[in-house]
Amino acid sequence: MTRDTQHVLLVLVGGVLIKIVLDGSYLRYVRPWSATPVLVAGVVLVAVALVALVRDLRGRPPTGDHGHDHHPGGRAGPAAWLLVLPVLALLLVVPPALGSGALAGFGARAAPTVATPADEPLPPGAAPALGLLDVVSRTAADPHGPVTEREITVTGFVAPSVATPPAGPTGLDVARLVISCCAADASAVRLHLDDPSGRLAGVVPGGAEGDRWVTIRGRVVAGTGTPADGHVPTLSVTGWWPVATPDPVYEY
Repeated sequence: MTRDTQHVLLVLVGGVLIKIVLDGSYLRYVRPWSATPVLVAGVVLVAVALVALVRDLRGRPPTGDHGHDHHPGGRAGPAAWLLVLPVLALLLVVPPALGSGALAGFGARAAPTVATPADEPLPPGAAPALGLLDVVSRTAADPHGPVTEREITVTGFVAPSVATPPAGPTGLDVARLVISCCAADASAVRLHLDDPSGRLAGVVPGGAEGDRWVTIRGRVVAGTGTPADGHVPTLSVTGWWPVATPDPVYEY
């Protein structure tokens, strides 16, 4: 690979990093606090490439009398320039965030360390909004705690159940992906959906068109979300409605 090709690659990689921060798509890969480091890295890569390119141009000897380029790097062949194509593709087409297609590799997430005491009251309101990770954490600490005493509202995408649910199952879960640092360490949190009133009739997981995001209201069934069910609580559904893909798409 010639130095010219290296410079182009650096500019393109740096440009991709700058672009995904400016348009917000970096949240498909990393947590919000990473915006500044990613942007700085992109700017540094572009600056290094431009400085090196200027130095090379200033120090490059002129073409010889016989029309031969005596620059030691020579010209980049077609194979070398093919290395630019994947980076250029990332610059033009940003891959989507992880979704239900990645669930098969995660299974059910083991309950994380509980940051909030299990007996802490729920937020005020008729059906306070909780993250799925919060629900899983609470039931792991106390499967009969406050989270089972009132209705709550959760948001996630619909996915097929990963395990045999309790009596009256729908065969559906509501799920969300959780990242600690970046999408590479993503894992899944789920709630089994119990639908005694048939409110979820006709609801199916998303297909080729993408995940089906919903907000669901219901009550956590006491005694679920324990090691016996893989820390996947059951939510008895009292209502639901479709929603747009949230931003950010992951939980933290």
